[in-house]
This record gives sequence, structure tokens and C-alpha cells, in this order.
Amino acid sequence: MFRHKVSAAEWMLIAAVLVGAAVSLAHLIFFNGIAYRDTANVYAAMSRAMVAGAYAESVHPAIPSLNVLLSRIFTLLGMAPDMALSAVSCMFYVATIPFVYLLLKCFLPDEPSAFGAVLFACAPKIIRFSCAGLLDSGKLFFMVAAMYCAVRLIRERFRSFGTATGFGLALGGMSLVRSEGIGNACMLFGCTALFWLWSAWREKRIQPVLPMLTTVAAWAAALLTRVLVNWRFCGQFVYDARVSSILKKMFGVFLRTSEPAVAAAGAGEAAAGGEVDSVTWLKIIQRNIVGNYELYFGFAVAGVVLLILAAYGRRCDASRAQASAAHCPAHYVWPDRVVPDFVKWDPFFIVLIVNVAFNAVIFKLTGVSAYRYFLMNIPLFMVFTLMTCWWFWRWAVKLLPRPLLRVGLAGVVVILAFQIQNGIENIFFDDTRAPVRSGQAAGEIMRAENPDGRVFFWYAGIEWYYSGMKRAVPIETPKPDSRTFADFDYFLVRKDEAVILSNVEARDDLREIPLAEESTVRLFRKIEED
Repeated sequence: MFRHKVSAAEWMLIAAVLVGAAVSLAHLIFFNGIAYRDTANVYAAMSRAMVAGAYAESVHPAIPSLNVLLSRIFTLLGMAPDMALSAVSCMFYVATIPFVYLLLKCFLPDEPSAFGAVLFACAPKIIRFSCAGLLDSGKLFFMVAAMYCAVRLIRERFRSFGTATGFGLALGGMSLVRSEGIGNACMLFGCTALFWLWSAWREKRIQPVLPMLTTVAAWAAALLTRVLVNWRFCGQFVYDARVSSILKKMFGVFLRTSEPAVAAAGAGEAAAGGEVDSVTWLKIIQRNIVGNYELYFGFAVAGVVLLILAAYGRRCDASRAQASAAHCPAHYVWPDRVVPDFVKWDPFFIVLIVNVAFNAVIFKLTGVSAYRYFLMNIPLFMVFTLMTCWWFWRWAVKLLPRPLLRVGLAGVVVILAFQIQNGIENIFFDDTRAPVRSGQAAGEIMRAENPDGRVFFWYAGIEWYYSGMKRAVPIETPKPDSRTFADFDYFLVRKDEAVILSNVEARDDLREIPLAEESTVRLFRKIEED
């Protein structure tokens, strides 16, 4: 009987997947409500509308609906819409782990690649944002899968239809899961096409065309599904209304109806009293570092430094060989002078860095600076992070006795355990549950008074969602001036919204409905005119 001996790399990969599965299961077992207002205000509301059969409300031409559509699978199994969204994001998180390993394996040996999958699965920010019903885990999954398929396609000399189809589907997933994903997909396909041209020029013959056309066909089929859904339920034959608007502005075609919308958005922001946050390049750089999880990013920077030192050491050795009399000491920091041979250098490697820079440009142009948008840096910079980890390991093996090595490995396990604990702590904190309870309590009062009433809110998306009431301002509509807007029945304001609260308290057409002192919101009822 043949028995396969499980390698160290396989054990680590299994451990990484088990960590992801256990973390996801913990989030679903101890699920205590949505923790982020983007999820509550948009995606969970759309998922709830889909469960209710209100399909026109469950699809929006400017909001990616892939996660919402997938959540329907879990709601059919009996999950509530908010938990179903978390299940979808957890599913993408776990599915990304083996693809991180496969992508790293394109550049590194098995063991470091598997350890990179472990580091990814245990990263606190990956856990926190990947299991909360947000779209980031889906973007990571399709991005990593697309990059892996691109590398495979290039190394197979563009001959594999299976890899080409997978590449196209991954590009389609990137385009469907987030609005800016279409830009990432175009960039990655463009880079792959450049490698196709480069390969044709280098080999002096045309590379296979049909597999690349297969990629385009699979990608186009995914895009067409969203276009048809938007046309059927929203009456707009567009892939994404926001992307279409940006493209029209870029090419100088302005819709007249867009100008009042922009003016209303500006008025709404001014009414909120909040500053229009101009995203500087310094802030983008800071967000990139924070999104990359500081511990890993420090190791990545160290990896780059070590590579520079290794290159300098090689040059010194070359100079010594040419002129042995000259004093040129070797500056090798790698044990046994193995690195950079340890890395499988590949021209595609630069695409990882280009992708990071491309996203930085996108978020600079769109004025978005949330650091969770830069979580992609964790798998993309993981090669450099692992170089430093390998450097530590090789020196430790060379210098330390085995008992100390075991202690060191135990210490690494403890650190990873603390990282996991950091990532899942949100599900055990009562602060996460407080907005849910506040929204439910406010909802009971509002339904008792006016079950058909509509709620106006600014940042109280979580409380509004759990109130179960209708919204006064549709999704993706610029918020009107909180000082004068009157087309609502209730105004729900978070206690930390100081400017909005001052606007509300200055109005004489509202009365406050008392809530419990521990409530995270204040509730106001519009006074009916006689």
C-alpha cells in the first residue's frame, strides 16, 4: 500500500486552511451583528430586500451585487441576511488561502510559500475585514487567483485553455466584486498581454491567440451578466453607473443631470459640517503601510534591504575574482550565500508591485483612503516578508542548538495565536453588539407609532438596519441638508455625530423620543403640521 508522506509545506498549508475555517466558524457561531456601517447601510439592506422578494431594491446600478447575490444561497439555508453576508465574506477568505500559497510558489520554494499562507490566514486585519460582510475578501480572492492564473498562462506559453478560462473568470470576479475591480482587471490583463507580445518578439513567432481570446470571452461573459441584471431591474444598460460616470467625465462627456447631483453632494457634506477630506499622497502611503499590517510590512522592508546587501556582496565577489589583489570584502548576510538563488526570479514579479502602485493611483484619484482597501498589499508583498522570515530561520538553524530552535518555533506559534485573537476580538466585544441593540430598541418604538414611517440617518447605518424601518433617502443618493430636509418621519442620529446633532437640536419641527441612556443613538420624530 502506497503511503504519501505529508511534507512540512503540506502540513503548514493544512494548518492555514484549518485556521481560516475555524476563524470563519467562530464568526458565524458567535455572530452578534454587523460591525461596519457600509455593510449595514448598503449590502445587508440589499440582501434583506432580496429575501423579501423586492428585487428592484436588491440591485443597484452603482453597487457591485456579487456578494449580495451569493448571500441568497445562505439565506435559502435559513441564515439571516446579515449573517449570510458574513458567511459569503468568510467563504472568500478561506478560498484565498490556497491561492496565496500557489501564487507564492511561483516565486518561492514550497515551505516558505506554505508559511506565507499561514501568515495570511493569521493576519489580524485580514481576519477582521474578511469576516464582516464587506467586499474586501472577495476582491483579494479574485485578485490573487487572477495573478496566479496569469503567471501560469505565461509559463505555459499561452497554450492552456483551462488556465486562460480561469484567468478570464477571475478577471470577471474582480470586475463584479468591487467597482474599482474593473480597473484592476484591465491593468492585470494589459500586463499579461504585454508578456504575450514580449514572448512573441523574443521567440520571433506569434504566440497562441485563441487562449487569450478565451480569457476575453470569459471575462466579457461575467461583465455581461451584470449589465443584463442592471438593465432588467434598474433600467440602465450599464456595467456600473459609477464607473460609467467617471469614464464620461474623463472623456469630456457630461450629463446635465449629473451636475445637480454633484451640487447636492457638496451641499450635503457642508450640511454635515464635515470637512471634504482631500486625500494626499502622504495619506495614501500611510494607508498602504497600515493596510499591509505593520508587522508584515516591516519584515517586507527588511527583505528588500537584505536583497540589496546580497546584490552588493555578489558585486564584491565579482570584483575580487577580476582583481584578487584589491581589497573587496564580501558582504553576504545570507547564510551559505544561498539567496537570491532562493527566489525564483520571474519578470512577472514586477506586476505585483505595479498592482500596488496602480491601486494607490486609483484611490488617490477617487479620494478614497480607507486603509482596508490596501489589504491586498499583504499577499502581494508577502514574497519580501518571507525572505526576511527565511533569513531568520537559516541563521537560527546555523547558530542555535535544537532546544532553542524548538523554543523559537513555539514563540512563533504563540505570536500567531495572539494575531488570531486580535482578529476575532470584535465578535466578543459588547461594543459591537451595542448598535444592534440600540437599533432594535428604536425600531420597536417607531413601529409602534408608525410602522410605515421612513427614517433619515447619516452615520447610524447599523442602528437603522436593525430597526427594520424603511430609509428616507435611497442608497447612493447624496444626503440632503440636515438643517432643512423634511421628507422623513424619524431622524436617527448617533450620539457621536456632534455636528448633525447640533443641526437637529436647532430645528423646531422635531421632537426627541427618549431612549435608554446606554443607547448609541438619539431618536427624533418629525412633528406633523396642523
